[in-house]
Amino acid sequence: MTEADRPYWVALAQFRPFGAVRLSRLARRFPTMERAFGASAVELVEAGIEPEIASRFLQERIHINPEELSRELEVHGVRLVTIQDAIYPPLLKEIYDPPAVLFVRGVLPDPNRKHLAVVGSRKASKYGLRVVDELIEPVARAGVVIVSGLAYGIDATAHDAALRADGTTIAVLGSGVDPESIYPSHNRALASRILAQGGALISEFPLHTAPLTQHFPIRNRIIAGLCHGTLVVEAAIKSGSLITARSAMDSNRDVYAVPGSIHSLLSEGPHELIKNGATPVTKPEDIFGIEPMPEPVASYQPVNEEETLIWSRLSRTPLHVDELIRSTHLPTPKLLSTLTLMEMKGGIRHEGGQFYTRHA
Repeated sequence: MTEADRPYWVALAQFRPFGAVRLSRLARRFPTMERAFGASAVELVEAGIEPEIASRFLQERIHINPEELSRELEVHGVRLVTIQDAIYPPLLKEIYDPPAVLFVRGVLPDPNRKHLAVVGSRKASKYGLRVVDELIEPVARAGVVIVSGLAYGIDATAHDAALRADGTTIAVLGSGVDPESIYPSHNRALASRILAQGGALISEFPLHTAPLTQHFPIRNRIIAGLCHGTLVVEAAIKSGSLITARSAMDSNRDVYAVPGSIHSLLSEGPHELIKNGATPVTKPEDIFGIEPMPEPVASYQPVNEEETLIWSRLSRTPLHVDELIRSTHLPTPKLLSTLTLMEMKGGIRHEGGQFYTRHA
């Protein structure tokens, strides 16, 4: 594909009814996408486009300016990667229905590096969030690229864990990749951190595409398709995470699942996957058989008696502030102010609900 033809890929992708399958039909039928963009209704139908969709496209085509759309991509720092490009992710090209185009902000990592998809519930438990931290930090430190969907819960925690390990992470969106379209808006700062640390935001949806409900199951195949394996941490039986895992299975990729409580609905998805052959994961080494890198020496050290006392009571397991009050015998105001200082220094994390853990 020539660079002169790229604006027409952008323009055709702008017409959402075309989608991955129909764009691929056009690419096979016409010598260039410029030729496809200017085709008649009869030619479009001959290329495999349904008559009603061909008719709609001709009506909307007059409002689509390929050059303007390309300039807007440049303004937002977005690159259009087509399935004909050499940098198109090779693993993604192998799936049953690869996207014909990807809108990319940031840098696509070296495809020779291992890629791991991490998916799970938006309403994850403290157990699920802690498991992601403990598994993903060493995996990312070992050089594995972490891929997820930027959603609340497991997704955001996986991205954050990779970044804290100085690793690389990719977010696949169900919306446009322009700053105003990133969803959820609460995670836009996280998206900026991903880009700043050499990762990428990816979507098959054009700029300014809203995060519609139907987009997320569609994007899940990309999350799985980019990766050598998929890890599921807390998911209901009927969930997008299980769709992602099944996509991975359909593409003969590794599927991993974290066991949980038999009393938790969020454990039903991982347990079902394990019954069907997924690899149970209880430690980082279970994923790709990696050898985790040694953890860096903790940068935080207690500086006074109160910090030392609190530090001795905390671990990776969340502890409630009431238990800290009982076990340290510190006055409540003193305990709370010391916790705040320790958190500001990066030594501890506030996990929400007045629970704290060691961070450094």
